[in-house]
Amino acid sequence: MIGTQTMPKPPSENKLTGLSVLLILVGFFGVIMVVNFVMAYYALHTFSGMQTEKPYESGLAYNRAISDAKAQVSRGWHVDARIERQADGSVGVTAEMKDVSSAPIHDLAVVATLRSPIDSKLDHSVKLAGEKDGSYRGTVNAAAGQWDAEIIAEQNGIAVFKSINRIIIH
Repeated sequence: MIGTQTMPKPPSENKLTGLSVLLILVGFFGVIMVVNFVMAYYALHTFSGMQTEKPYESGLAYNRAISDAKAQVSRGWHVDARIERQADGSVGVTAEMKDVSSAPIHDLAVVATLRSPIDSKLDHSVKLAGEKDGSYRGTVNAAAGQWDAEIIAEQNGIAVFKSINRIIIH
């Protein structure tokens, strides 16, 4: 073989020119801007920004709850609540109410409510009967599981004590 000559390659048809770089950049940022505008449009037109139906009233209720809690603490009451399964299968609720000097508190209207955290149809309420020693007792029929136990005591129609605790009934 005598020497072989290589043929020169034709110039590439896919050259990266200044115009193609400009078009790539404009296309890239154009897509980003279109997506941003679409997302901004849907964010502004699908969500009103309102978290509650009546925010002013909800705020007033929240402030009342804070003031009620402060008043409850200032009374200095000692409340011992027990919720336990009875021998007959019912759930006994006992709340012993004593004032700051450990004297029994009488003449309260006490209601205990066991609220199901998953289904409000399973909730149970019972009015607790007052006894001479300042304790209030009642029973409900509740299944085993987690419950939110709410105890509210009223005096002359005004709520003077409120407690909500997560409990487990066996």
